Amino acid sequence: MKLVRLNKSDGTWDKLKTLWLEECKTYDEDFEAYAQASLGTLEDECDDEAVDENTGVFALEDNYEKYHAVCFLNNTPLKGYQGNVLRVRHLVLSPYYDFEDLELEDYSGILSDYFVSLVECSNDTLVSKHIKIHYRSPYDRTFFAAFGMSMRSTGRFQAIESKGMWLHLTKS
Repeated sequence: MKLVRLNKSDGTWDKLKTLWLEECKTYDEDFEAYAQASLGTLEDECDDEAVDENTGVFALEDNYEKYHAVCFLNNTPLKGYQGNVLRVRHLVLSPYYDFEDLELEDYSGILSDYFVSLVECSNDTLVSKHIKIHYRSPYDRTFFAAFGMSMRSTGRFQAIESKGMWLHLTKS
């Protein structure tokens, strides 16, 4: 899995909407009502023609070009940090993860793939030593905080802290 930039003018934003519309139909759900507020925000933030190198909407794509999640990424300097901080907001999982009767491990698996892809993105696309992930829910807070803390033993992170509804990571 990898994070890919979505853009209105190249059709990738419409591709996401088409794929997720089909997923909603599979579950007899209304796509127009599906994650309406979050998807509306992401559509507003999605680049149209000119691409802002430090900001964009990114989808978690598998080898079959299926989008499993979408989020907003912003790479910017923030007070209290040296260099840019990759901020992650508005994560929306595909309708499959909302409507399919999945095991907890399936949900944890996609969040793990998402986390790993964010770190890779901070290494090669939106380069930053710091990452701040905004939690969508108390479950996400529990998962990412535990997952982040387990990453301490890898030596890849200098600091990992959960503050409020944000996971703060500083890479080594």
